[in-house]
Amino acid sequence: MFIHPKFRLAERRRKRLQFLDVSLRLERGERTMKYNVPRLQQFFFEGSLRGYAGGGEKIIVSGVKKTRRFVHQRGELYYRDEYVVNGEYSGGSTIIYVDSFPVWLMQYYGWCKNDDSAVLAFLKEILADTYRSGEFAGGRGRYGLWSSDDGTLGYENTPGLPPSLSEFTDFMGHERIYRNPGPGKHLHEGVVFWHRYQGILLGEPE
Repeated sequence: MFIHPKFRLAERRRKRLQFLDVSLRLERGERTMKYNVPRLQQFFFEGSLRGYAGGGEKIIVSGVKKTRRFVHQRGELYYRDEYVVNGEYSGGSTIIYVDSFPVWLMQYYGWCKNDDSAVLAFLKEILADTYRSGEFAGGRGRYGLWSSDDGTLGYENTPGLPPSLSEFTDFMGHERIYRNPGPGKHLHEGVVFWHRYQGILLGEPE
């Protein structure tokens, strides 16, 4: 469908004015802001697929050890994912900004046995597949239990709050990866990775 350039420009100006209004109200100290949640959620998927899960460009943060960052920007929207690693343990946060103001936050932390590259590659595969599908599951992989192609690894994501249509605004949960523990053993005996996560919209949905 053809859209005349002047209408595209008008729409861009309208969106820009909307976010300038947000910025001005924040600078005035107004405490509760409202945000377009579907737009922010779609931008989260976009940024995440250009970050850790999608094999994006990793920024090594100078001055501190074992700290990595991924960033993505589109217009007034800015995505920053930063994490730290210390042996088998890691943690990080993902923040979305609108016109330099933080509007959405996710935090995560956990453990990976031997910092296993095969386990982390499986995690990236699960995350990327979920982001491409447009399904938000606490910002992590799909809920439920999923197996690797060769059946040696399993992934499980369990929400700490009941999933809902407004989940992007307030969520928490934990994820695990299992290696097949062998006959007669419980699946949980084969845990090789776990993360806890939580997140919130720093305002109110429109």
